[in-house]
Amino acid sequence: MLLSVIIGVQHFVGGPLKYNNFVIFRQSFFHLLSEKNLHLTYPEEYVDIFLYHPTFSVLFSPFSVLPVLPSLLLWLIGCSLLMFYAIKSLPVSQDHKEFFWWYILVELVTALHGQQTNPIIAALGLFTYSFLEKRNAKWAALFPVLAFCIKGYGVIFAALFLFYPKRGQYILYSLMWALVLALIPLPIVGLDHFIQIYKDWVVCLIDDHKVNYGFSIMGLIKVWWDPFTEKGVTYVQYVGVGLFALTWLFNFSEGVRSESRRFLLLAYAFLWVILFNHAAESPTFIIAVQGVAIFYIVNKTNMKPWATVLIWGVFWFSMMVPTDIYPLSWRHDFLQPYLIKVIPCFIVWTVLQVQLLLHAKPANS
Repeated sequence: MLLSVIIGVQHFVGGPLKYNNFVIFRQSFFHLLSEKNLHLTYPEEYVDIFLYHPTFSVLFSPFSVLPVLPSLLLWLIGCSLLMFYAIKSLPVSQDHKEFFWWYILVELVTALHGQQTNPIIAALGLFTYSFLEKRNAKWAALFPVLAFCIKGYGVIFAALFLFYPKRGQYILYSLMWALVLALIPLPIVGLDHFIQIYKDWVVCLIDDHKVNYGFSIMGLIKVWWDPFTEKGVTYVQYVGVGLFALTWLFNFSEGVRSESRRFLLLAYAFLWVILFNHAAESPTFIIAVQGVAIFYIVNKTNMKPWATVLIWGVFWFSMMVPTDIYPLSWRHDFLQPYLIKVIPCFIVWTVLQVQLLLHAKPANS
């Protein structure tokens, strides 16, 4: 909370450009009320465009109607507290929770500086796992759908339901929550514009795929091999989807039986959803870093000293890259343009991928 207040005041004093993402979120609600296209550029109000689900503009409305400074502070505090309680909800020891809180702190600060929704998406993934472990299908189904209604890729955490009982019940609750959340803008905008805002959103998603290569595996390929094209991004993402499906298939039997294997699969989802995301940015790595923390918690005994080497590699060459610990010239001329931040997380994901495939049996065996 203290860090959230410090960061919020710092950005508020710096002027609207310093909290541009927050302005985008605030203005989306007023654009919704005015029946404007949420996903167009509005250069007189902010830089960039609104890339989020239409429901998010309504969910954000309490922060839109408050004055900017208290609203900004409450937003950042809320993001931090949600992360705190999501980790607190995990079925792990207190020592592991304390490690988790401290380990992600620097990356959380980076995310808070972006004022984006990444800590919320990360927290919703943890809550999904926690409630599935409690066998509470009703609430476990809510969190991935809510994440989807913020950023579409958040729905990936729903894939964990396959390793738990009451799968049919989970699907029904997911459909219920999806309908409820999707209809939230309807009373505000009326039926005609309600249909239009979803058409606009679909167009935005299609166009967004052409924007960049992201802080991702595709971005790394582009850095080191310039002929890599946008079509190549799609091919790599197809490979990523195939690996995800194969990992889920090969771990189905063991995942149903083993809590530690389910925890590793959650770590895999956290890393995978960022590394194969063409729109990933530095602040989104609060999601990937959670996967690294889980990887260490599960593997610190049987992989020492390698597990320790890997998490410290992520700390120094991923988390610390955007900070002043490195000279400005290093960051601008080498660390950022060559996407060094991505490499340690990619290495952890690769080790985890091998671990999950080599130490698992196919579902039909």
